[in-house]
Amino acid sequence: MHQKQISEVQQLLEQNHIFDKKYEFDNKLFWDFRKPGNKGKMPNISVAFESDGIYICRHEGGFVWKNLENVKTYMESENVSYEILDYQE
Repeated sequence: MHQKQISEVQQLLEQNHIFDKKYEFDNKLFWDFRKPGNKGKMPNISVAFESDGIYICRHEGGFVWKNLENVKTYMESENVSYEILDYQE
């Protein structure tokens, strides 16, 4: 993804109704998403921006694009390829 696309994805994430916070850790930018009622330490979803891509981690399991459908739609409209890895298998 080029910088304009990354910026546009970040705008979509900030507009998400379950967006909680963004922060830097280990030179990477993370975005956390927390559903109402989640008072635990772990967010429901974390998104990390790294030099080789955007990584989405669903701490609750389930369909990777749930609550991030607009990001998927944007990536497909921009012809950005993606791969889904399921580490639970």
